[in-house]
Amino acid sequence: MSHKVCHDIGSWVEQNIEQELEQCMEQDCKWWCLCCNKWFCFLVWVLVVITTWVITTVCEIVADVVDLVVNIVRGVVDIIAGVITGDWTRVAAGFGEIVGGVVAFVADLIPIVTLGTLVGAFEDSRNAWRLRDYAKAQLEDTYGVSNPEDLDSMKEALGINSGGFGLRLKVRALRSFIRSDFSSRQNQGVPDLIAWIKDGSLGIDLKLLAGFDPPAWWDRNWPELIGDAGDISAADLDNYVAKGGVGEDVKHFTLFCMSESDLQVRIDTATQHATEVGLILQWTIEDTQLKFGNEVIINTDRFPSILVQSPFDRHLSTADALAATKELCSPISIAAFGFTGTSGSNGISAHLVDTECLEANRDTGDKKFTGQHLTGTAFRYRKPDIAYKYVTIHELGHSFGLCHVDGLLRIMFTGGQSVSSGSSWWQYWTSGVEAGFIFDEGKKVWDYIVKNFSVDCLKTRAF
Repeated sequence: MSHKVCHDIGSWVEQNIEQELEQCMEQDCKWWCLCCNKWFCFLVWVLVVITTWVITTVCEIVADVVDLVVNIVRGVVDIIAGVITGDWTRVAAGFGEIVGGVVAFVADLIPIVTLGTLVGAFEDSRNAWRLRDYAKAQLEDTYGVSNPEDLDSMKEALGINSGGFGLRLKVRALRSFIRSDFSSRQNQGVPDLIAWIKDGSLGIDLKLLAGFDPPAWWDRNWPELIGDAGDISAADLDNYVAKGGVGEDVKHFTLFCMSESDLQVRIDTATQHATEVGLILQWTIEDTQLKFGNEVIINTDRFPSILVQSPFDRHLSTADALAATKELCSPISIAAFGFTGTSGSNGISAHLVDTECLEANRDTGDKKFTGQHLTGTAFRYRKPDIAYKYVTIHELGHSFGLCHVDGLLRIMFTGGQSVSSGSSWWQYWTSGVEAGFIFDEGKKVWDYIVKNFSVDCLKTRAF
């Protein structure tokens, strides 16, 4: 949350000051004074960038200190709780949070002290202008002749001429939960959860799902278990399963895939980095009950068929092209319990159409990214946040046509790619340990937007 405040400061400057500077620098040169008007605008831009950098850097250092304290406190709490309960994976996770927090704090100070982040501030400001100009050119090439009136509306809605450039999208974050007493009609009063557990093909282990008997600490679930009448123990879950979910001594509960605060960290990270590719996100969190067993542990190979189910209700373009295209403008991001299948243990996405990747897949050498005829993303919660807070925006990146890349500090990086790339050290020096997108990825996103999004979406300012 503290880093989001720092990001909001930079966004306010960009939307309220830098746009005026852009217009100033784009005015005709006054030759009688050797373009003194442009030189003045340039100097003001330099002053604004430096001033903003100073303010946001102080804010970021304070935020880093807050993060360090939070990581240490959470780590200590996990260690103590793990020792008391005999949960040694929680103890390991606690040590991981403390060590990771300290390493990240020290590593983040180096680019600041050596003024690398100041260089990065100028680069980011320049790239924001370049991306706006690129999007403007793409729109004009596509709609300038055939649809000039709508083009003007698009430029206004996207802030190309009026400031605050970006496609504004309202995103629904669906926090999945299951109820122990939910029963569909066909089960005649027996909780559906019992049937799901007994169906071995669904891979649902209730205690594992609830955070008991965890696997290795880096692969365990961190859910939120809320009893209807107090705390729920592992023994209570055993009794629930043994009694088939029915009986006076059965304790009922709600099991969330993660806490709302853990979800908020991922949402804030996504909001912060989406602006790097020209997206401005506004989120609503919706607690969403799962009513089909295959939605609990999602098989990534069957993700499109799950997205069309209730409560997600997405549309395949092969069945309803208009509805599927409209849903591009209304993204959903599902906070899930976990995944199985051949791709992805942390998240999964579906995007509408085929696209070409910026970089070839290291395993196959293929640059084609095959579409699934609909849109939607899902992700799970894992610790530590320093590594896994980016999964939400990573999957959203896929839904806008981006592919996996090399480079540990790039948001679209994944374990199958190389941790280093030609720009890795430069990216670290100018941005610190915070991962991000590069300018070419922003261009790729806008290629995808202009080609596939509807005119109504592009000319309507969502907020």
